[in-house]
Amino acid sequence: MRSVSKAGLLLLLGLLAGCGEFAQEFQTPARLQVVGAKEGACLTVKVQDQAQTRCEGDTFRFRGLSGEYPVEVVAEWRGLPVQGFEGRVRLQSGATARVEVVRKTLSLEVEAPWAGSGAVYEAWVEGDWAFGVSAYPDSPPGGLEGMVLVARGGPSLKVPTAPKAAVRVRDGAAEARVVVDSPTEGLRVRVPSPQYAPIRLTPEGLASGTACVAAFLGEVEAARSCTPPFTLSLVPPDGSYRTVLVRSYRDGLAYQEGEVSAKAGESRAVPMARKRVRVELTAPGFTVDTAAYGEVWLRPEDQEGTPLYGDPSPPGYPGYRLADRAMVVNGTAELSAPTGRMVLFRLVGARTTEGVVDLLEGERRVVLP
Repeated sequence: MRSVSKAGLLLLLGLLAGCGEFAQEFQTPARLQVVGAKEGACLTVKVQDQAQTRCEGDTFRFRGLSGEYPVEVVAEWRGLPVQGFEGRVRLQSGATARVEVVRKTLSLEVEAPWAGSGAVYEAWVEGDWAFGVSAYPDSPPGGLEGMVLVARGGPSLKVPTAPKAAVRVRDGAAEARVVVDSPTEGLRVRVPSPQYAPIRLTPEGLASGTACVAAFLGEVEAARSCTPPFTLSLVPPDGSYRTVLVRSYRDGLAYQEGEVSAKAGESRAVPMARKRVRVELTAPGFTVDTAAYGEVWLRPEDQEGTPLYGDPSPPGYPGYRLADRAMVVNGTAELSAPTGRMVLFRLVGARTTEGVVDLLEGERRVVLP
């Protein structure tokens, strides 16, 4: 009798368990709707030990769940996780719970040993991947066309997940950048030494017949242009202000010069003036107590852009014009002579002597007969 009762009890328990499973199978499912997902993204939802993935639609159904559960949602787009949600959600049979996915981001640590404390760090991603974040309206610099500025600040940058990111560091006029493929959380990005923005110079008042224009940093030629309008672009070695000498060439010699102070990234117009050189002019017999003056005369081809005296041309030198005159002091006249060819020098006093220098392009001492 006892064994029959025990068998009946076991049968009853089995029937009750089966009914529970049957009821669970056919009860109204709990629904979970994912909102805010990127169009075209595939969604994967994990609840307890259940996981579902779908690339169309945003509502997931789960049977046999009622209560508060940990939920994880990942939205993948073009093969990358771009959005997600993690948290506890209350699910109930026949009811719909909603979760909103947010943009996934990752942290980059930027190393730029050359940058000072005031440097600005930036991260750029391609426009298609700049969704779901607060982007800046800045236009992309050259070389980063089609990219959007998504982070700006110090060396720790938070950027949205993307196939690649460009990191740019600016410290005054200094700028350097590096492109990172497949960035990952916590990646340390080393930015190489900067390349400074060029100084752009436009010479003004160039003489006709100018062949080329060059710019010099110290004694070193930094840029040259032989095509009108002879605009120059030179990259300085640092971000400090630099004195730049601009020199134009005509007929094979330096004809005009201009000087400007500029730093990386600036554009300047450079007024050009006739290049002059210092000449010490003397001759035998012109001593300390000699009363005389020295002169420099230019042929017609070298007169453009030079203030000239109104004196008539000396005999034998038709078309020559007086460009400078100075008194003889202690036997020497110091002249500021324009560069040129076939330049005529004269000493006029108790006697007059003269001579022609075939090519005058630098400082020199001229001794007349």
